[in-house]
Amino acid sequence: MTYFHISIPFLASCLCFCIFYTQARLEHHHHHQHHDHHNHHDHENKHKHHSPSPSNAPYTCDVDGDGIFDVRKFGAIGDGLEDDTNAFKEAWKCACQSQSQSPFYLPMLLVPHGYYFIIQSTIFKGPCKSPIIFQVDGTLMPPDGPESWPKNKRHKWLVFYRINQMIIKGRGLIDGRGQQWWDLPCKPHKAIRFVMCANLKLQELKIKDSPHFNVRFDRCVSVRIDSIFISAPASSPNTDGIHIENTNDVQIHNSIISNGDDCVSIGSGCYDVDIKNITCVHGHGIR
Repeated sequence: MTYFHISIPFLASCLCFCIFYTQARLEHHHHHQHHDHHNHHDHENKHKHHSPSPSNAPYTCDVDGDGIFDVRKFGAIGDGLEDDTNAFKEAWKCACQSQSQSPFYLPMLLVPHGYYFIIQSTIFKGPCKSPIIFQVDGTLMPPDGPESWPKNKRHKWLVFYRINQMIIKGRGLIDGRGQQWWDLPCKPHKAIRFVMCANLKLQELKIKDSPHFNVRFDRCVSVRIDSIFISAPASSPNTDGIHIENTNDVQIHNSIISNGDDCVSIGSGCYDVDIKNITCVHGHGIR
């Protein structure tokens, strides 16, 4: 395993500007939509009644003209009960096919704050027409327990396939709801998986209780992970925090991983991997 660091000040400045610019767009979007953020309660209040989604009918791809594709605009309810899978698929389709107006004005799929979205096994497919942002400010959850899953889809949950230049970030939560899977003899699904993707950035995400690996990268190139928090009980089996396989040019920095297996596991075919400032709790370390 080879460790190295490349400093590219100009590209870093552009990326920072992009992130701050998109945050400003989000604030403008929230103000424009007059979103009600009274749902600042704890997770146990998720079943309380939310205001109706802006529309229960499918939207066209030209939503508001600001490049933000809010899943509620596509019919998602976000009450922690209804299945919002189709809304996510439609929002992704529109965001992925949207053309960026400038390097600092990227299409964004928005998971809004204060809502709890149930999403079935889904593959978010590329390639997309331009770089894209997947903004997780609310909570994403799979169906609760194996019996709630279609039998032919229990091996995967959120899969990102053949996507180039994507940022996944936000202050929300990806809740794998893995408790009912851990004692099963079969290997359950990974929470998040990236396959044949390039130029990825994961930032400030919170992921908890994956049934198996939390985040897995297969045959990816140029991955940047910074300031994420992954948690699962110490007794949870095979809940590796981050696993990479046949993946190169990887940076994993400034993150906290508390789980029941490896904090970071490195499979075969990986090189140019830089790992630093990682806090491992309960797990088996980095190997």
